Amino acid sequence: MRVAAIGQGYVGLPLSIAIASSGHTLYAVEIDPVRFDSLRACRSYIVDVADEELRRETASGRYVPVSDLADVPEVDVYLISTPTPLTEDKTPDLTYVDRALAQIAAVAAPGALIVIESTVYPGALRRHVAPLFERLSGLTSGVDVFFAYSPDRVDPGREGVLGDVPKLVSGLGEQALEAIRSFYGTVFKEVVPVSSCEVAEFTKLLENTFRYLNIAFVNELSKATSEMDISLREVISAASTKPFGFMPFHHGPGVGGHCLPNNVHYLNHALNSAGHKSALLHAAAEINDSMPRHVMQRLSASLEQQGKTLDGATVLILGVAFKSGVADSRNSPAFAIGAELVSMGTTVKVTDPWLGIDMDADAFTAVELTAAECRAADAVLLVTDHQEIDYETVLASANLIFDCRGMLNAAEVEQL
Repeated sequence: MRVAAIGQGYVGLPLSIAIASSGHTLYAVEIDPVRFDSLRACRSYIVDVADEELRRETASGRYVPVSDLADVPEVDVYLISTPTPLTEDKTPDLTYVDRALAQIAAVAAPGALIVIESTVYPGALRRHVAPLFERLSGLTSGVDVFFAYSPDRVDPGREGVLGDVPKLVSGLGEQALEAIRSFYGTVFKEVVPVSSCEVAEFTKLLENTFRYLNIAFVNELSKATSEMDISLREVISAASTKPFGFMPFHHGPGVGGHCLPNNVHYLNHALNSAGHKSALLHAAAEINDSMPRHVMQRLSASLEQQGKTLDGATVLILGVAFKSGVADSRNSPAFAIGAELVSMGTTVKVTDPWLGIDMDADAFTAVELTAAECRAADAVLLVTDHQEIDYETVLASANLIFDCRGMLNAAEVEQL
């Protein structure tokens, strides 16, 4: 089949490569000029896609980068995997999805299947996406074109083959469901159909909010156990020996990435629309959002024990990416922590082996990790536990080490 995939980020690029390697012709639409040039040069900017994979699929003619959907010949399937952020008041922002729909509406021919991969709120496909497309194109959903929703299950940096992850699919009508089920059946080993798009939309939010709530739970516990002189990490490790009824989650400096910090608000929006207010979701967001300030306060207390204050101190942050093993800094707690420290009069430096020293931020200065930088800092703050960080240099050179991830077990290291 001929497929056009709009958006070549952490979801779109791995999915596009999987589709191309399954024998389909994939037109990869990427409007960002830097990303587009990288794709044309077969240089991957996504940890889950190797340069060799890009070269192989590009050389085969199955993966074709384009900067404008208007340059793509008629296709059978359109995929939308654009970001779905939040507005300033924490409500869903489907602007990027709407722009992609407008592009498709200008070129789509009858019979096309349009698949949304982006996270949306329950009911978005039926009440927003399809009606908007019908107004823009003059085509009728379920008659001229077919809409389906299939939420991504991409976890950046996790080892494994994308096609091995069961693929959830849904459609607006039986024809749409059968079309997406048939198409993704050629790409994924297992395709899981559900009864409606609303079920699939809600499932995506449940999967991610489940993690978010449990992280909030251990984050809240960590504030108490630090005062009780109890190691919560040891408690979690001990509880993990129970073979049933327990799943380990770990506390840290906050929750980052595109999905988790946003999805809880998408779910809250859906519940509010149904007339239900969730105290639990609200509390979880407050807890996770409070962690950067808690880290700042704990670090301040550690410095005071050495006769220092944050005002006038220099802090070196290790890791800016939102999780280890990726070059993605979206919504990283490092930014919030840096802002908290700067507000206290602290000079903040950061280092990240995945992001280099070209990071653009007002709150801090990016540097290479060296023994001299460690010695010059009053404290070294481990925010993202990349394996590639030279921890031996840190342990040998730092005046004070505060570990937010439980990575360093040395006696002289302060733990969150």
